[in-house]
Amino acid sequence: MRTEIFLALRHLRPRRSAVSLITVTSLLGVILGVTVLLVVLAVMTGFTERMKRKLVETQAHFQIDDRSYVIDDPGKIVAAVKKAGGRACPVMQGPVLAQIGSHLAPGIVLFGINSEDLKKQFEWERMIREKRLSFEGTLSFEGKGIIISREIASHWNLGIGDKIMIHSARKLAGLVTFVKGGGVKLDDRASAYLPTEFTIRGLYEVGKYDFDRSVVFCDIDTAAELFNFDWGCASAVLGWSADPFKQDKLLDRLRRELGRYRIVSWEEKNQQLLGVLAVEKRMMFFLLIFIVLVAAFSIANTLITSIYQKTREIGMLKALGMTDRGVTLVFVLQGFFIGLIGSVGGVITGSLVIAFRNDILKIASKISGSELFPRRFYYFSDLPAMIVPEDVIFIVVSSVLLCTLGALLPALRAARMDPADALRY
Repeated sequence: MRTEIFLALRHLRPRRSAVSLITVTSLLGVILGVTVLLVVLAVMTGFTERMKRKLVETQAHFQIDDRSYVIDDPGKIVAAVKKAGGRACPVMQGPVLAQIGSHLAPGIVLFGINSEDLKKQFEWERMIREKRLSFEGTLSFEGKGIIISREIASHWNLGIGDKIMIHSARKLAGLVTFVKGGGVKLDDRASAYLPTEFTIRGLYEVGKYDFDRSVVFCDIDTAAELFNFDWGCASAVLGWSADPFKQDKLLDRLRRELGRYRIVSWEEKNQQLLGVLAVEKRMMFFLLIFIVLVAAFSIANTLITSIYQKTREIGMLKALGMTDRGVTLVFVLQGFFIGLIGSVGGVITGSLVIAFRNDILKIASKISGSELFPRRFYYFSDLPAMIVPEDVIFIVVSSVLLCTLGALLPALRAARMDPADALRY
């Protein structure tokens, strides 16, 4: 075995040069394939994990609601969640139209919640430390106060202390009624309709673009009044568990105790999105593994050339007593070492690309003259990436295996050589 290893390494580094050109081209193919695989899988994994973290930050771990839309006694549900070991608070949420001067901003979701619950559940203290929440004086909802995102404030040129009017979609829908046979009729109470004027008390920034561009917060009773419901009711009860990724037992217990209510976890709510991300990662690996497969064919090609160049050496080895198995092993090991060294080089190169990915992205954006990772499409301000040890091991093992298998056919060709013919010709 030592002889075969020595010869395999010797073929990678011939006597006339420090390293063979054939070896270099084979190694570069493997390095490139492994680098691309590692970078793409790390970005896909980082994107998925960042998305999950932002979903957990911007959403409750689970939501309890009634199919009739309104929960008259949310306190009972809050008590049941606390008894089961979780945390909960009632909310009143719904779509609204924001009016700034004479302009209307559609696609806004008003989130009515008690200020103390908002401080506790959405971790105001941490957001203040991270400078993601700004306000003047004391942050509260007093006097029809509202908290909007910096994204909305920047788009409409608003600041703390400015006024903003909110139109309830529910009230607007009630201003007209459909007439039998077609057409609409203005309701008699339409003339009494007025929007609610709010004062901006604070600006927040979560860092998830779709959330920042659409969600505003106000007091729960003000929201109930805006949506034409009684004070004290809620559209849903939001709940938090100790571990959002291991809350099945808690949810099962709540479903037994609160049978008439619907309980949806954050994973169920975002099932389609998470499923798409998982499928995309698998498809990316399946497609990009062909780069390594091409490198394996390149290794097979170069080894076939190498075998023809070393015909006499192979004949001499067989004449001196090396078995067919030994000759096969020499060239298989050569493919194995190329795969191993190339995979290690690819992991190092890929790790460097991932470490400086945002700098590379900025340079590429400047060269191309366009934003390559726009926030409005990908939701994040930077390119996320996460190297998972299991992915690295799987990539390395797959690459080494493909390169070794690529060397098998030329190795069998070399083993079948007749020593007399090899030495003669």
